[in-house]
Order: sequence, then C-alpha cells, then structure tokens
Amino acid sequence: MKLHIWPPVWLTLMATLAFFTDRLLPGLRLPGAPFYLTGPILWIPALWLFWHACDRFHSAHTSTHPFTRPNVFVIRGPYTNSRNPMYVVALMVLTGWCAVLGNPATLPFVWLLKKVLYQFVIREEEKMLEEMFKGNYRDYCQRVPRWV
Repeated sequence: MKLHIWPPVWLTLMATLAFFTDRLLPGLRLPGAPFYLTGPILWIPALWLFWHACDRFHSAHTSTHPFTRPNVFVIRGPYTNSRNPMYVVALMVLTGWCAVLGNPATLPFVWLLKKVLYQFVIREEEKMLEEMFKGNYRDYCQRVPRWV
C-alpha cells in the first residue's frame, strides 16, 4: 500500500493524538515529575541533527523529500551512524513531546510513529535507493544501521 504522506505530517498527527490522549486520560499523568524538562533536552540535539542531516542534502544539491528521486547518494555526516537520521529526529521530537505531557499513555504514539514511518516511507525510500544505487546502497546498508 502506497501512502505518500510527508513524514512531518505523520509526526504532527501522532503529536496531536498524544495531546488528545493526555487530555482524555489526565489521571494517568505522573504527578510533580520534571518530565517537562526532557522535551527541550531531546529537542535541542534533534534540531542540531536535523539541520546537519538537511545540510548534507543541500550541500549535495539533492532533495530531502523522501518521495523524490535523489540525484546523489548522501552517506556523510549523520548518515555515517544511521540510515535515517531525519526519522530519528522525528522520534526524538515526539518522545520529548510525550515527556512534556508527562502521561505514559502517550508513549505508544512514539512506537506507532516508528512503525508508520517504516511502513509508508522508509520501505518505499529504501526500494528506490536500491534501484538507483544498487551495490553501493547494499554495502551501505551492511555498514550502517537503520536506527541509532
């Protein structure tokens, strides 16, 4: 099944669902815990990682959009540690948001975002990269994990 929905839309959807879950189940919030600080603690490195990952694409003069065929195979910067640093950023942002909400009932949305990104974005992206860059991409996949 092909759903070409841009990853920030998936992130926004999961963050919204987490927000409404928190509002529907306020009794599950952890009282007095300083979880609200965890969000910024995750967001600051996420912002840096996102900027650095995007910069690699812009320096190579290729698109960051996952459904657009790249003209260059980008494997520098954060791509030496993870094949999907921008999706790791999305998971960091949502985890930080769930921490700010302080409600454990929101955490399944982090897992769900990871599954949705894999099912509807990453699989398609990997197939396209395999077709375009063949052996180079397979070698890269052997060396670099999908997630950090």
